[in-house]
Amino acid sequence: WPAVPDSGGLSFRFPVMPMLLPVPARSMNVRQNNGGSPAVRKEHREAPQPVRKRKAEELTEGDAAVTSMRLETPTPKVAATPSVNAQKAAQLAQLVSVIGDTQAEPGALFQATSELRKALSTEAILPIQELIDVGGLPPLVSRLTDPNTPQESRIEAVWALTNVAMGTSAQTLAVVEAGAPAALLAALVAPDAAERYELCDQILWALGNIAGDDDVSLRDSLLNMGVVGNLGQFFSQMPTFAWGVPARSKILRTMTWLMSSLCKGSPPPALEEVDCCFDYFVQVLAGSQDSQMLSDAMWGLYYLLEGASGDEESAARVERLLSTGFASPEAVPRPPSPHPVITQIVRCTRRAGDARNPLPIPALHLLGSLVSLPKADITDVAIAAGAHQALRATLADSHAPVKVKGSAAWTLSNIAAGTQAQLQRLVDESGVWEALCHGMEKSTSKQIRSECAWAICNIARSGFMATSGKKVEPRKAFALLVGALKDHTWNATLQRALLDATETMLRCGDEIVQSKGLYENPFVAYAEELGLPYELEDLQKSEAGSMQRKAAYIVEAWFGPGVENEPPPSDEKTPSALSEKTPSARGGLTPGCSPMRAYKLGC
Repeated sequence: WPAVPDSGGLSFRFPVMPMLLPVPARSMNVRQNNGGSPAVRKEHREAPQPVRKRKAEELTEGDAAVTSMRLETPTPKVAATPSVNAQKAAQLAQLVSVIGDTQAEPGALFQATSELRKALSTEAILPIQELIDVGGLPPLVSRLTDPNTPQESRIEAVWALTNVAMGTSAQTLAVVEAGAPAALLAALVAPDAAERYELCDQILWALGNIAGDDDVSLRDSLLNMGVVGNLGQFFSQMPTFAWGVPARSKILRTMTWLMSSLCKGSPPPALEEVDCCFDYFVQVLAGSQDSQMLSDAMWGLYYLLEGASGDEESAARVERLLSTGFASPEAVPRPPSPHPVITQIVRCTRRAGDARNPLPIPALHLLGSLVSLPKADITDVAIAAGAHQALRATLADSHAPVKVKGSAAWTLSNIAAGTQAQLQRLVDESGVWEALCHGMEKSTSKQIRSECAWAICNIARSGFMATSGKKVEPRKAFALLVGALKDHTWNATLQRALLDATETMLRCGDEIVQSKGLYENPFVAYAEELGLPYELEDLQKSEAGSMQRKAAYIVEAWFGPGVENEPPPSDEKTPSALSEKTPSARGGLTPGCSPMRAYKLGC
C-alpha cells in the first residue's frame, strides 16, 4: 500500500497507515452504544471577576450535559437487571453442548454457533444472562483458538461473544473472566487471520465492546495485556493480506472505533498506554475521507486531550498532537501558518445542520478543548486554521441542533477571553459579532443565549469596547448586557459576569468623559433610559452576597446622588472586576491573563 498522501519524511510511532478510501455504510450488527463523553466534574466558583476561559464542566444552568451523541447501529434492549428465562436457557444449553463437543461435525457446529449468534442478535431482550448461566462462554472462547474449528464457525462464535459484551458491565466482565480478550488477540494475529477479513473485523468489534464498557477496569485489562501492541502488529501485517479496498477500509473503520474506545473513560487511561494513538488518529485525519473514521478519530483525540490532569499536562498533550508526524519541532507549522490537522478538524465542522453528518460534534468538542486552555499560542493555532469562520457559520446555521450551536458559541466565548490581538481578530471576522448579538437577543434556546452572553461579557469585561472602533457598537453591547440582567433565571455565575461587564462599560464611559471633555458619562444616561438602576435595586435583594455588594456599589458609584465615580476602596470585600489581575482600561488591559469559568466539553 502507498503511505499517507504527502507524508514525505514524517515520523510516526504507530505503523504508517495505508491509503484510506470511503466505504459503504456498515451492515447491521450489535455494537455497544456507550460512546459518551468522560464523566464531568462540576466546579462551583463564586467570583468570576477575572476573564477566565471556561471548560465544559460548567454547563449553563438548566441545560442537559453535553454528550458525544455517537451515531450507532440500533441495538436490542438489554435488561438492566438480568432476568432468566428457563425455557430459553434450556434451548441455549443444547447449543452450548454442541459447541463444546470437540468431536462435533463441522456442519452441526456451524448450525449451533449460528443459531446462538442469532438468538443474541435479534430477540427483544437478549438472552445474555441465560447463556452465561448455562456455562456457554468457555466453549465459545475455546473455539477462537482451536485450529480444527472452521473459519465460518469461528466467526459466529466471535459474533456471539461480541453481543454478550454489549450487555451489562457484569456480563461483559464474565466475557473477560472467560478468557476472551487473550483468545481474541491471539486469533487476530494468527497466521490464518488473513483468510477471512470478516473474522478480523468481528474480533476488533468484540474488543471494542469490552473497551467501551462503563467499567473502565475492563478497558484497563485490555491495555494491561498489551492490546495496543497487538493492534500495531496486526496493522503492520495488513498490507500483505489479499483483501480488497472495501474489506481493508471496513477493518480500519472498526479499528478506529476500537482505538477511540481505548482512550475514553473516567478515570482516563495512563498516557503511556495510549500515547501512540495520537499517531494513529492523526493518520486517519490526514489520509481518510470516511466520515465515521474521521468522527471516531476526533473523539479519540478529544479523549486523549481531556484525559490530562491539569492545564500544563493538557498543553503538553496538545503539543504532542501538533507535532505528530513531523520530523522535528521546528517543522511544525506555527501561526499565522495553518496547521494541517487542525485545519482538517475545522473543515469537519461544516454542514452542522445535516443530521446524517457525524463530524461537527466531535470537531467542535476538539476545537473547544483547544481554546479552553489558558494558553494563547494554542488558541492562535485554532484561529489560524479558520476557527472563527467555522464557528460563525455553525452558530448562524438555522438547521444545526441547539447543542451544536451552543458548543460553537461556547468556543467563541473562550476565544473572547483571550488576548487583545485575539479579541481584535474575533470582532474583525465578518459576521461573528452580529451572530453573537443575534444569538443573545433572538435565540429561543437558553443555552445559546447564555453562551452568547458569555462571549459578549468577555469582550466587554476586557475593556475592548473602548478601543474597538465602529466594528463593535458599544451602545448595542450595553443594551444587551442590561437586557440580560433583567432575566433573573441565569445562574449566579453568569449574573455576576453581567454585572462585571456592565461596570466595565460604565468605566469606559468615564474614560470617554476624560478623553473627550464631555460633561457626563454617556453610558450613565443610557443606562437610566434602559432602566438599569431599577434592575440593580432588585439585584441588591439577591441571595448571593457578592451580587448584592456589586449591585450596591454600581448604584452608589454611578447612580447615587452626588457620588463621585471612583473605584471602591482597597479594602472593599468585592473588588471591581478590573482588579490587579484584570486591570481596568485606566491601567491598561491585559485580557487573557487568567482562565475563565471551567467548562469541559463533553454538548
